[in-house]
Amino acid sequence: MITVLDVETSFQIVDGKVDPLPFNPNNCLVSIGINDEYYFFNHNHENFDIQSNHKAVQDMLDKTTLLVGHNIKFDLVWLLESGFKYSGRLYDTMIGEYILLRGLRKPLSLKDICKRRSISQKSDAVDDYMKRKISFEDIPVDTIEEYGRQDVRSTRALFDAQMVDFKKEGNRPLLKSAKMMNEFLPVLADMEINGINIDLNALKAVELEFMEEFAKLAKQIKKIIEDKMGDTPINPASTEQLSWLIYSRKVKDKKKWADDFNIGIDKFTKKKKRRPTLSKSRFRDMVLANTEIIKKTSATKCLHCNGTGLIRKYKVNGERYKNLSKCHECGGQGVIYLELNRTAGFNQFPVGVSEVAEGGFKTDRDTLRKLSMRAKGDMKEFVDLIIRYNAIDTYLNTFVNGIRDHVNTDSILHPKFMQCVTATARLSSRDPNFQNQPRGNTFPIRKVITSRFDGGKIMEIDFSQLEFRTAVFLAQDKQGMKDIDDGVDVHQFTADTIGVSRQDAKAHTFKPLYGGMSGSDDEKRYYKAFLEKYKDIAKWHEDLQSHAIEFKKVKLPSGREYSFPYAQRQAWGGSSYSTQIKNYPVQGFATADIVPIACINAYKMMKEKKVKSLLINTVHDSIVVDGHPDEIDLMTDILDRATKNVIDSLYSFYKVEFNVPLDTELKIGDNWLDMNEVSLKKERVVM
Repeated sequence: MITVLDVETSFQIVDGKVDPLPFNPNNCLVSIGINDEYYFFNHNHENFDIQSNHKAVQDMLDKTTLLVGHNIKFDLVWLLESGFKYSGRLYDTMIGEYILLRGLRKPLSLKDICKRRSISQKSDAVDDYMKRKISFEDIPVDTIEEYGRQDVRSTRALFDAQMVDFKKEGNRPLLKSAKMMNEFLPVLADMEINGINIDLNALKAVELEFMEEFAKLAKQIKKIIEDKMGDTPINPASTEQLSWLIYSRKVKDKKKWADDFNIGIDKFTKKKKRRPTLSKSRFRDMVLANTEIIKKTSATKCLHCNGTGLIRKYKVNGERYKNLSKCHECGGQGVIYLELNRTAGFNQFPVGVSEVAEGGFKTDRDTLRKLSMRAKGDMKEFVDLIIRYNAIDTYLNTFVNGIRDHVNTDSILHPKFMQCVTATARLSSRDPNFQNQPRGNTFPIRKVITSRFDGGKIMEIDFSQLEFRTAVFLAQDKQGMKDIDDGVDVHQFTADTIGVSRQDAKAHTFKPLYGGMSGSDDEKRYYKAFLEKYKDIAKWHEDLQSHAIEFKKVKLPSGREYSFPYAQRQAWGGSSYSTQIKNYPVQGFATADIVPIACINAYKMMKEKKVKSLLINTVHDSIVVDGHPDEIDLMTDILDRATKNVIDSLYSFYKVEFNVPLDTELKIGDNWLDMNEVSLKKERVVM
């Protein structure tokens, strides 16, 4: 029996955002729409027979063979936390639409999808209440019921429409990926419910550590700015002002600049404009013509306002205005900046159109990293300081404050996991975003994650070089297979080519898998050496681009597809969107197919053994468990087998014969940072 479900809940406002999850003790289940029936559970206007409603819903769930909903993980978490039981199959219409879109970024709300598909939509009667932050339990019963019933009907109509789409000849392979993503849903729901135990004392210690470093970095940056800019104040948090400092140039006419470099959204097509392909000399001429050099300055007190930045203005009749006005001589700053005949900043010249921004030049994280690679001396020192300064700022706001804002009174944090945010289906999370932490297992925030069990351990099993092995498989690269079998240290090859330590080399090793490298001459040399060594990967890259240009999409062995409707051959021989075309298959198959399958395997084994240990997270290519002290050996075996069985599972799911070994490392510790590696059996099943 197919059952369509929609849950309405109350919500609290946390940090200015709506928080409707059940882990906030002030939230409650308001109603459940299930097929054409509607049941109330908590409402301020009337007394409902909650016990009878609960039984009616549970009876319906017991008969259900497929539970359908839009963003159904949300509904499932509420069901389970409200005492309902369901362990059958799930289908999420949001996932279905996401798969059918093939990586194209379009809104995935039920309302937006129904509008695109001309499906009858839910009433807008609730919108006014929601805009005023009025929670569902305070909305009239009849309004809620009408809203909820239409939600269920729209979801059912969308489900039927998607099933028709999946049966079409060209869409049939996509259904495999949709089924796997839906099978992953109970695992993610389980992780959200389990949550992560937080050591609040450790969190405070990490916060102080970050704040001390942040203050030190700010002092160093301020000193360099004063040295390079004179008295001109520069806010390093302002991307435009930071670009003045790095490039020593300011755009004369921002509109002309945007027009010349084709920046912005086309008003007719509503699509992002394509930047022009320019020779180095033409690009340089355009930059020089449209910008002016920024000079160092010397500041003097504005005599007009006596350094206050404010003056008294008078009306024509001699009456004075009530409020003070900004001084027109100094613009309200209280000082006048006199230009000196010396160029300010680092006078770095951009390398190409990729570094051009709407108001000047880019200073985002990726651009700064590229600058760091090619910069030398004080320029490199400054850029590295800014990179670290921005990182610490993110750590404080995203992780420290994010954890503190969302952790429960019982010290349990419940992050939200999302499958349909990234173009590749790689998992993302929020409150906080643990998927966005730095790689390398040295992130201090990891120290705050500890076991909730007395004597328990944090356990993490991690695939070794998963994306490289995935690329080797997808390209069937002979040299890559030989290197994996021989145990060749790929990172040492990188280190020897670039001329850095093995540890520093790790950041560069697999960049060729993401579509290429720009930066230092050493990096470019490594990129060439990598593709010369792994010739089949290089050929596969070219084949991918040719396929995308001809068919406007690329395919994975799992059936997943990524659409590139505007892919075309470029003058330099590659293709537009070359980075995405090369990267999406690797990232998609590795972290959107292989890792979820490993999580599903572990989840099923843990349910079968009825363990007390809990799945709590998956990051990049790892699985994290809160291990009960009595089950450490058992969980070691479960995690080992769950990852070993991935190759068999790939064949079961997709009929894919993955002929590259997959190796893993298991670490165990008192927290997620201080962990020791545990030896595992080395045999791996290879089909």
